[in-house]
Amino acid sequence: MSNTYSWRGGDELYLRHGVKYPVQIILIEPLFEEANRCRRLLASVMRGLAANGIGSALPNLPGTGESLANIHDVLFSDWHEALSAFSEMVNPVVIASLRGGALLDDGLAANGYWRFAPETGARIVRDLKRTQLGGSDDDPQLYAGHPISDDFLNVLQMIPPIPPAPLRTVRLESDAGEADAKIAGSPLWRRAEPGDDPELAAALVADLTDWVTQCAAR
Repeated sequence: MSNTYSWRGGDELYLRHGVKYPVQIILIEPLFEEANRCRRLLASVMRGLAANGIGSALPNLPGTGESLANIHDVLFSDWHEALSAFSEMVNPVVIASLRGGALLDDGLAANGYWRFAPETGARIVRDLKRTQLGGSDDDPQLYAGHPISDDFLNVLQMIPPIPPAPLRTVRLESDAGEADAKIAGSPLWRRAEPGDDPELAAALVADLTDWVTQCAAR
């Protein structure tokens, strides 16, 4: 079910499953093209959580997805402000972030935090620049098709994932980074086209359900 939430900059869409359940979480999607490649995975996770009696909400960030805002005019701080307004509306038990979404979960009130394959801002900017298309003298440069401002990129590349508490971190078995658990699956964010991995989605649902249950009891 799609709805809109309001913040200082306007209204943005969000997707929600299990709205009537007493336990709710917020999912923060990967950034830019990684969000498109992981969209099916996120949808599968939300449906799986609903089947386990857990509600979930996935907001559009200003300038992304179906947002009417121009990403070139958006500041990184706008994303924090929009998520803060959204979090106050949902009142989540857990904030669950994927990839670059982990750069945005700090400062949001919740009983617990969960991250899947968190990424640094510096590496996200590096990947964006690899896919840079370039633009004319009159147009902003395009990064993976997004006209992102230099100010935005400068802030983004300086931000590490700040660890909130209590935090559970999950990674793929192929990921050398530190984690509380590692699971089998495909790095869908690296594929050329959007894809799905039902076994990965099921593993994420199981791990997240267990963590949400623990956090709800706090």
